[in-house]
Amino acid sequence: MFLTDKYHALLPFHVAGGGDHRRKVSKKKPAGGGGPGSSRFGATLAARLGSLLPLPASPLAALARLADLLALTLADAVPALAGEGDTAAVAAHLDAGVALLDACNAITARLDRLRRRRLLTRFALHLLSSSSSPPPSSIRRARAALADRDERAPASPPPPLPSLPFDQPRARISSAASVLFAVDAVSSLAAAAAAAVLCGDALQIVFPLVSGDFPWTEAFNAVSSQLAALATKAGEVEAVDEAVRKLTSVLDSEGDLDEAAVRAAAQEVEKRTEELTAPLDRLSDAVNGVFRAALCLRNAELGSMMVGPAEKTPCK
Repeated sequence: MFLTDKYHALLPFHVAGGGDHRRKVSKKKPAGGGGPGSSRFGATLAARLGSLLPLPASPLAALARLADLLALTLADAVPALAGEGDTAAVAAHLDAGVALLDACNAITARLDRLRRRRLLTRFALHLLSSSSSPPPSSIRRARAALADRDERAPASPPPPLPSLPFDQPRARISSAASVLFAVDAVSSLAAAAAAAVLCGDALQIVFPLVSGDFPWTEAFNAVSSQLAALATKAGEVEAVDEAVRKLTSVLDSEGDLDEAAVRAAAQEVEKRTEELTAPLDRLSDAVNGVFRAALCLRNAELGSMMVGPAEKTPCK
């Protein structure tokens, strides 16, 4: 299920009342203006980025913590933008909000794929542990489950994880634009980390760096550099895949089946699968939080551009 379907109640509100609803006519604040809301936002983001370090050894756990930080950043952007009056910056950011929602859906599809593989792995383990000496029929079914898990001939490949590029400002920007730039920077970092960790192509991923006189620049770049290094290391997903390869090799060996070797390989797969379960579920919850927060920010952005009564779904 796409998160768009799950959280349809939070989708952008519909205007009610039948009145003449038009964009507010507001004056854009001077470039470089730093309102109290945006100042607090920047300081809070810097502190939160710094609190991520050192990153946990688990890539999935590190990605979940980054997703939590992104959700908090999106939530903080709502009050930080209130009263800033820069409708041009808000309007320009609407497409970026849609891209983030699409990225959440793509990541959720990847996580669902990992859950399916985990389910098939557990089914194969159940077949192999159903008796002290599994019959040939159980061994054949276990082989088939592991082959299906590895999707040697997938009917449809998983959707790619999109990148979320952002434009580095070349001049002083308004307070609202600086808040939205921070949102885009953290979103881009989370998307890069997700692609590296979940797709296994960390060497091809460019982790974003930020320049400019923002209070969170140094902490952001430090987190980005450490994530890039962590993503190149084997994590829980790779550990399960390697254990499954060893078990498959034992099952596919010619001659009489070495039951002791099967038991040992199956125990290793079970151990690695259990190690994957908690961080995978934790990451799924974190991505759900990002999706909800992104919807709330988008609703707030649309609301800031409307006048008159509107039906809004409160963000919690």
